[in-house]
Amino acid sequence: MAGPTDRATLRFNVTPDQMNHWFTEVERHTPPGITHDLTRRFLAETGLPRTAALIRFEPGGPDTTWPELHHIGAYGDHGHVLLDPGTGHVYSYDTGIGGAQPDPMSVDVSALVRDAHLAEDLRNDREPRHTADELVELLAVTEPELPRAGSFWPTAYVMWQLRRAAVPGDGLAVRVTREMLDLVYEGEYWGFPDELLPDALVHGPTRRFLRETGVVDAWAYLEVSGHEERLPTLAEITARRIEEEEDEELPGPPPDAEHLIVLGYVLEDTDLVVDGRTGLVLMWNQYEAELTPCNTDLSTLAFTMWAVAHARAEGCRLGLGMDHVWETIIRDLLGGIDPVAWADPWGYWPNLLFDGVNGIALD
Repeated sequence: MAGPTDRATLRFNVTPDQMNHWFTEVERHTPPGITHDLTRRFLAETGLPRTAALIRFEPGGPDTTWPELHHIGAYGDHGHVLLDPGTGHVYSYDTGIGGAQPDPMSVDVSALVRDAHLAEDLRNDREPRHTADELVELLAVTEPELPRAGSFWPTAYVMWQLRRAAVPGDGLAVRVTREMLDLVYEGEYWGFPDELLPDALVHGPTRRFLRETGVVDAWAYLEVSGHEERLPTLAEITARRIEEEEDEELPGPPPDAEHLIVLGYVLEDTDLVVDGRTGLVLMWNQYEAELTPCNTDLSTLAFTMWAVAHARAEGCRLGLGMDHVWETIIRDLLGGIDPVAWADPWGYWPNLLFDGVNGIALD
């Protein structure tokens, strides 16, 4: 494999004591077939973390797809960390991307653990508080051989910095401010005056969110209702549809429809509704008469789309290839913030974000 030139020493002097300080569990390895002496000694004497930066380190033999490289770790459902046994160079490879080649990941195993340590600090918001920009620049200085576009670590730094924005909200899962939304949705969102919010909306934090922050017209495939008419309940809009369409086959609303407020629609024949009593966001398919949980509340709906849009904007600004590794990180990030949205691996949000044909995955 082509990569950085061979060197007489590893890039960083990482000691076993540093490893034990950086990571919860460290394991030493003596995998067969590693002919690069410095790498072999590092794995045996300094070791690798058991897990770090969502990578499960598990050194083994030749990779089944790239037999000239050795498998030393995995991330997500189809990400692999590969080692050149003769040079010590480290690569990442995503089997979910057809025709993809392994990408340079770290110049050697010492750099790999250093990079993972920096990512863990950012992921867990540890001190010192480096920004993603600072870490991308540090990577460019200390490992200039690595391309910025398509590289694992710059993407990881940008994505994990989003965790710092996930501050608990007042009565809702996460705080979403108009200043945050202005970064990517300036002029595309609006609040509702109190008179346009139905009496059925008794959940105070949700009512306040709709009044003070509102909804974003660019959220995914969501088309929100206009902000000049009162938001209807699902009971009201279903009765209106039956009357206007004269469709006797159209199912009636669910039992609690008078407590569900329709915000707009999110898929064909599917309404996006919020439970006026709890703030839970659901989807109602009007022909299948199916009510499905969608988001924990409106704040997590807003944060999800803000995070995706902000990551895309940051990727463009920094010249990153944001199609690599971001899926693993976004699942970790958003799954912890909004477990309702990510409980079903085949649910609305996983399909929307990761569907290679119809989704809105970063590119």
